Amino acid sequence: MTEAIPNQQLLIGIDDTDNLESRGTGYHARSLGAAITENGWGSCRVITRHQLLKSPLVPFTSHNSAACVRVQTDSSQIQAINDYCLEYLQQNSAQGADAGLCIAWEQAIPLEIHQFGFVCKQQLVKQLQAWELAEKYQINLYGLTGDKDGVIGALAAVGLQASGSDGRMLWLQGMREQAEQTVKLGVLLDQTGIDLVQSIEGQVLTNPDLDIAMGPWPRAIWLGGQATLIVEPDLENPHGWQVAAKDYLRQF
Repeated sequence: MTEAIPNQQLLIGIDDTDNLESRGTGYHARSLGAAITENGWGSCRVITRHQLLKSPLVPFTSHNSAACVRVQTDSSQIQAINDYCLEYLQQNSAQGADAGLCIAWEQAIPLEIHQFGFVCKQQLVKQLQAWELAEKYQINLYGLTGDKDGVIGALAAVGLQASGSDGRMLWLQGMREQAEQTVKLGVLLDQTGIDLVQSIEGQVLTNPDLDIAMGPWPRAIWLGGQATLIVEPDLENPHGWQVAAKDYLRQF
């Protein structure tokens, strides 16, 4: 028997699971992450949203975004996770959806799949391209419902998160509880999944006593392979900072 390798990063990409009346792909991604953690198959680290091409040529429900769940686990759990994700999406994807699922170890995702993800943000991509890449690199890719076009976004989401430089957090440990709070930087780094806090200009904040006003929409982004909170000076507190404006964060 092959010995299980501990603490690997498993990426689970999903796309096109919803319709206009159903819960969105983000909800399903959070449900998968929670179930994997609760069943002891691994620990959900982050869940990211990835914006793909918005064009009349691309059929999508509302925004054409895909999601990726990052799980810390080991190889002994891969079959249970794989089976659960397949069953969950087959049972819970909305009527008329073209659900796709991709499951891959981060270390096995090559640069070509990173690039595929960025291409999907800029231009129309055919389903065949996703299948060919998955076969070439032995990536687990599944078309589950409808015409299966969701495989494009599922593979793209995995590639984009693996690149370390794309995505906004749909879920991060402890972040929702911080909404509308003013939190010390040190507390934020200790009690949430935030790895780094930096200004819009790129200044990394290090003083643990700095005040961070979280506001109603505290979303981190995936930047440099880290959960990064972008902040700007708090005009009401000369010694504090606030989470960057919602309109600014929506670009990620």
